[in-house]
Amino acid sequence: RVLFYYALFVTIDYLAAILAFALERKESWWLLIWLFWQRFFYRQLMYYVAIKATFASLKGALVGWGNLERKATVQSGT
Repeated sequence: RVLFYYALFVTIDYLAAILAFALERKESWWLLIWLFWQRFFYRQLMYYVAIKATFASLKGALVGWGNLERKATVQSGT
């Protein structure tokens, strides 16, 4: 029963994407190939990032960008 509803959701999702591409007219239909990868991999990655950020904020720890080692190697354009 769960698989039926999941298949129904995926079908409706793809039909909505196809409708959006049909209404846009200028977009390449080849972009629909990426929909599968976006739905199953990119979304999971975003869930991981969101959960990790939520736990970091609840923990109260500051999460920074790290330290940048400055080397002064850029030449001036003047």
